[in-house]
Amino acid sequence: MRLTQVVVNLLTNAVKYTREGRVDLYIDEAGRTDDKITLAVKVKDTGIGIKSEDIEKLFESFTRLEETRNRNIEGTGLGMAIVTRLLDMMGSGLEVKSTYGEGSEFSFKIQQTVMDDEPLGDYAQKAKQLTGRTDDGTYLYAPKARLLIVDDNELNLKVIKNLLKLNGIVPDLASSGKQALTMLEKNKYDIVFLDHMMPEMDGIETLEAARNKGLVGENDIVIALTANAVVGARETYLAAGFDEYLSKPVDVRALESTLSRYLPSEMKQYLKKGDIKSDRDKEKELGDKKAGDDQNKEKALADEEIL
Repeated sequence: MRLTQVVVNLLTNAVKYTREGRVDLYIDEAGRTDDKITLAVKVKDTGIGIKSEDIEKLFESFTRLEETRNRNIEGTGLGMAIVTRLLDMMGSGLEVKSTYGEGSEFSFKIQQTVMDDEPLGDYAQKAKQLTGRTDDGTYLYAPKARLLIVDDNELNLKVIKNLLKLNGIVPDLASSGKQALTMLEKNKYDIVFLDHMMPEMDGIETLEAARNKGLVGENDIVIALTANAVVGARETYLAAGFDEYLSKPVDVRALESTLSRYLPSEMKQYLKKGDIKSDRDKEKELGDKKAGDDQNKEKALADEEIL
């Protein structure tokens, strides 16, 4: 969990300071002895870079380099302080290489215990199984599906709503457990996505209240939304009565895989890109047709005048 936190902080920092170009993450084996493996982790970006005299300031709490230049970037500069502290506690250290105006490279090496030498398998094949997508590039389309998304963060609601557009789904949204209960009293949903950490009434409390009121039955599907995606999280949510959980920020493939697994079969169809025209395409076609009709009318009138 701490290793993930370090990597995510490095990636977040790289994305913040990279307006164009790319951000790369490398994880390689740098050595192995008995049951120990040394991981070499590197995050490289094409961002604004750091002046050589400023590199040491990266590791000072609450310090932001070049405040004027970076005034549009949110954050307090604590990210690097957290990274260096965590790495220090794990017997490692952060190395920084940077060219001002061209980009930066953050790296560290850390020793980990090998719990199992068995290969994890074919990542590409496993990804296909998890996403429910096929080699022919089809995607799930289920415009009749009724979903309720519950999250106290307006941005999270907006993100999931936009992700569902590809699937033809327009979900109902609720920003609190109380509002979710009100909507469950009025509507029947195929799947409810319920945030865990909410003020006043959290997701587990909301689900319990919904079951006690008979708003959610044994066959109703409720998926937990959580930023707390650590080892054992799935078991915790299953024990609390959820059918599954999705980690936040929600990944489009994980979301589609969940829909594919839990939506009723009669609601699902799999389409290829371009099978359904977007509203913009339809508007363009209508516009082109109207323009063509107008031209034909003008030509007909002109012909009449000539006659």
